[in-house]
Amino acid sequence: MINGEQCTIVWYVDDNKISHVDSAVVTKVIAMIEARFGKMTVTRGKKHTFLGMDIDFKDNGTASILMKGYLKEAIQDFDGDIIRSAATPARRTLFDVDEDCEK
Repeated sequence: MINGEQCTIVWYVDDNKISHVDSAVVTKVIAMIEARFGKMTVTRGKKHTFLGMDIDFKDNGTASILMKGYLKEAIQDFDGDIIRSAATPARRTLFDVDEDCEK
């Protein structure tokens, strides 16, 4: 909590996402991180790419998260091989609900 509001910092290897209602707080947090770890590439605004996700924060408080570019790149990395099926340890009945079982 900074100035009575939540400051969220998401950090995965070399990707970060920092948010706070006051952009000055974000600027200060960035400065503190850069003082310790060095200069970072910073993007501000409503559209970001984080861990392969294209995140678009909407004015109504929702967000759109797409991974189309990341998936295209992953498919290209297969060098033309097509994935037709994948084995899974899950049984076909994984999501069947037994209404008679004890709660």
